[in-house]
Amino acid sequence: MQEHPNYQDIVLVGGGHAHAIVLQMWAMNPLPGARLTLVSPQIQTAYSGMLPGMVAGHYSLDDTHIDLARLCRAAGARFIQACAHHIDVKARTVSLLGRPPLEYDLLSLDVGATPVRELPGSELAIPIKPIGHFYNFWQKLQKHVQKNRTPLRLGIIGGGAGGCELAMAMAHSLEEQLYSGRVQIHLIHAADEIPQGYPFLARKLVARELRSLGVEVHHNWTVAEINEQGVRNNSGDLLGLDQVLLTTNACAPPWLADSQLALDGKGFVLVDSKLRAQGHQEIFAAGDVASFSAGPLPKAGVYAVRQGPVLFHNLRATLTGRPLKRYRPQKRFLSLLSCGGRRAVAVRNGVAAVGAPLWRWKDHIDRSFMHRFSDLPVTMEEMPTAQPQEILSQREGISLASMRCNGCGAKVGPEVLRRALAKLPAQQSDYLLRGLGDDAAVMDLPSSQLLVQSSDQLRAPVADPWLFGRLAALHALSDLFAMHARPVSAQVLATLPTAAEEITQRDLQQLLAGAIYELNRHHCVLSGGHTAEGAELQLGLTVNGLAEREQLLEKRGAHHGDCLILSKPLGIGTILAAEGMGEAKGRWLQKALETMLHSNAAAAGIFAQHGAHALTDVTGFGLLGHLLEMLKPDGLGATLIAEPLPLIPGARQCIERGWLSSLQPQNASAYAYVENPQEWQSLPHWALLTDPQTCGGLLASVPADRAEPCVRALLQSGCSQAAIIGVISSNENPQPKVSLRRDGHWRQLLTRDNEAEHSQV
Repeated sequence: MQEHPNYQDIVLVGGGHAHAIVLQMWAMNPLPGARLTLVSPQIQTAYSGMLPGMVAGHYSLDDTHIDLARLCRAAGARFIQACAHHIDVKARTVSLLGRPPLEYDLLSLDVGATPVRELPGSELAIPIKPIGHFYNFWQKLQKHVQKNRTPLRLGIIGGGAGGCELAMAMAHSLEEQLYSGRVQIHLIHAADEIPQGYPFLARKLVARELRSLGVEVHHNWTVAEINEQGVRNNSGDLLGLDQVLLTTNACAPPWLADSQLALDGKGFVLVDSKLRAQGHQEIFAAGDVASFSAGPLPKAGVYAVRQGPVLFHNLRATLTGRPLKRYRPQKRFLSLLSCGGRRAVAVRNGVAAVGAPLWRWKDHIDRSFMHRFSDLPVTMEEMPTAQPQEILSQREGISLASMRCNGCGAKVGPEVLRRALAKLPAQQSDYLLRGLGDDAAVMDLPSSQLLVQSSDQLRAPVADPWLFGRLAALHALSDLFAMHARPVSAQVLATLPTAAEEITQRDLQQLLAGAIYELNRHHCVLSGGHTAEGAELQLGLTVNGLAEREQLLEKRGAHHGDCLILSKPLGIGTILAAEGMGEAKGRWLQKALETMLHSNAAAAGIFAQHGAHALTDVTGFGLLGHLLEMLKPDGLGATLIAEPLPLIPGARQCIERGWLSSLQPQNASAYAYVENPQEWQSLPHWALLTDPQTCGGLLASVPADRAEPCVRALLQSGCSQAAIIGVISSNENPQPKVSLRRDGHWRQLLTRDNEAEHSQV
């Protein structure tokens, strides 16, 4: 059993600087009994201080972004990748796009700001925030400039520090094109001072740096409209531009307007000196989204970073009944502005200086800040901690025995189960007569069809119970798809970690809602199941399907000369193993999850339409293990080609660094059937042949003349990496054999195999 059950849910909405600090401090000093959850639409969050350096080419994307999935793993927090769009302060829930609301006991907002769209024609411009969208634009722009000789005119609206840094960074990156006249950069500002709000000497130094880089500055140029030709000012003058970028002041996310929270005139959340939302002791806000009642602060990352430790303390203090701290914004601080190249302007107390040593100083400060997050240790097992008596005493109605007996079979309580089931999505079935709420499910099945059954059970590979429910359902349903059966019903066996009743109910509802989300998509009804408490979150499903006898597909039945087609890329096992140890990049995990969440239903139908002789899903035994199951009954052989074998981005790096799934050593026994292992042993594909896959793809044996149309259909259906990875060959030995090739084409293999047969005759 868990050593420290959960009693309170703290939900952090937004991956801003303050929340990153909270997670970093939580990793070093967790509070037993409090469960931390981060909700963010991005799996990586940008550190604003290094973004000009990224544009200038001094830093990579990973250098400038905090990996939120890894940070949550280090902090023992749950990471939920989703967009928040409403807060119900009475029900204490956060609504998330495309999934059930999330309940909270304490809520903290650090969602930043969104671009102001008041300027006519602003939809034609590229806002700097969100950073992820701008980064994609910047990459495409750089490629466009390199390939095209046509002159390009770029305009940046906003003469604050951010606009100046961006202009200088772009000018440095495009220096060659700028001086050759192929690129123009215009910095446009409504006031006379650039950068606005800085002392005279700092403005003079920045102006000199802008001139030296070839940036044309337009003072007192109030933009009235953005159009296809460029920007027009209040006097009607037109500045011709090909692309406009916005670094003007941002506004609060519009969904906060319906949150019943007190907001300032610009829509930001009003907070007191302890970062609490006005009138709501259980809600906090920090960073750009927070507006202080005593007076607004500039929207700058330096304030958000300093708010992080105060927020960390006050969240814990609220749960433990201890005094809260006041946030006192610093009146004086060092400001360092990047100047494109490895130079910076430093400003403090009205004094300013510029030079390369200042950039190196800034670089050291920024890298040290980022190391606070990347250097946190990550382990697969939670650290043992004491029982959370201090939290337990703060909340009425929490009761959890010090020891759980087995007299009840470790069942979840009836009231918890009732509340969880009451919130589940509606379901419909043509076959279910009795289901949830009865002692057993009763089905009325057509007598002309075969009943196909399968069971699967998973430990949670992710901390998000709703996402886990989806993955577990897809993993179980895949066995039905592999036999070309149509799902009709499912039953679940859910194991939930020991926790307070409210926490258990929340987790169970999210878990079952995730499973039902996928079941409903496949016209499959949840007909019942069983719940229990245990050491960790697990979900098993028994799924039932219907199939016509003549349409049923099996693992066996492959023919000599068939092509082997794989519908999904490999690498899920190694990426999840690396993520568990904090070694996988967040974007690798994101790609792995996207692969896992892609249903095999459409692919199974396409394989059937193209006359597949044999079909199986690639799961725990890896590609090689499941291929051998396909070959063994008929004593066939197969040749695989490394070159077309699809891999998930990041799988190569993870496997080369030795991050192996725990089942892989057992799967390695399949290598005994490989005739020429030396062909692949130097390639990452070798280890990935036995990489276990959760929610992996389908492997089919398809007639050669229908293989290419089959792959085209798979690609059109969304299987973006489907490929012909080899061919089925004849085999004189009773045991199956697999041979490997580093490169080549499957048609060459068929030709050689046919020539060998003719020579034997």
